[in-house]
Amino acid sequence: MRLLGFALAVLAAVAFGLYMVPRRLSRSSPDDFSSFMGIGIAITLALPLVAGPGRFVPGGFLLSIGSGLVFALATHLFVLAVDRLGLTRATPVKNLAGVFGTLFGLTILAEYRGAGPALIGQLVAGSLMIAVGAYLIGGVGDRAREPSAPGLRGQAGGFLLALLSAACFGFYLVPLRLSAPLGPHLGYLGMGVGALLGLVLPHLFVGRLGSSPRDALLGMLSGALLAIGALLGTPATRLIGLSVAWPLTQLNTFVALVAGSCWLHEFDASHERRRLVSATVLTVAGIALLALL
Repeated sequence: MRLLGFALAVLAAVAFGLYMVPRRLSRSSPDDFSSFMGIGIAITLALPLVAGPGRFVPGGFLLSIGSGLVFALATHLFVLAVDRLGLTRATPVKNLAGVFGTLFGLTILAEYRGAGPALIGQLVAGSLMIAVGAYLIGGVGDRAREPSAPGLRGQAGGFLLALLSAACFGFYLVPLRLSAPLGPHLGYLGMGVGALLGLVLPHLFVGRLGSSPRDALLGMLSGALLAIGALLGTPATRLIGLSVAWPLTQLNTFVALVAGSCWLHEFDASHERRRLVSATVLTVAGIALLALL
């Protein structure tokens, strides 16, 4: 079961690494794109209901909706951060979600409660190694393709948006885990409802969705990929704990790197060999520390 948990976390990383690729192909405004992402998220998270609704618990369902609202906030904050900083600089900051996930798992969910200081130190060290590896990978890329720098104040705001996004992405699984008496399929539905409320309704209050059909489909595809990552990542946290599973999902940076190099042609990987090797060594070492827990 532990091996299955690691496998699910890695597959979630693949989905998380690909979900922003459609954004690079879209001409939608950030608000429109986020709104269509919300629709894609809600549809995808409703699909597990086909296997049966499970047990309905009102309090648990409200918690799952709250999880979706946090998920929606994280998603939109990241879209705004990418708009200010570009994907290359925003991604490593957002990927600190793994460190936040470890902190929330240890403090709020009391994971590894009976573990000694050495084991906790190993857990924190492994998470930080993966985070630093993600940071190094995130710095790779062709800056010329990124938006022009908005000035120091605008950049600081962009980094703050990305950091808040990381905190929300690291936290949204906490209320979902606390909704445990609720059937998991209804939990996903509640999360989808929360994401729909958080991403679509605010935009409809200030105007209508104005994207072309192509851009609407790209936004929904992006949301679907993000939701698939959540569907894979949630059972992984139940099998190996939030403190371990969430740092592993930050391997998404490697997936994004491959997509940026081979598909979007954003940079030449041969020019970034030293940085790539350093990031790979740190990431593999971090995974090894988590695997030995």
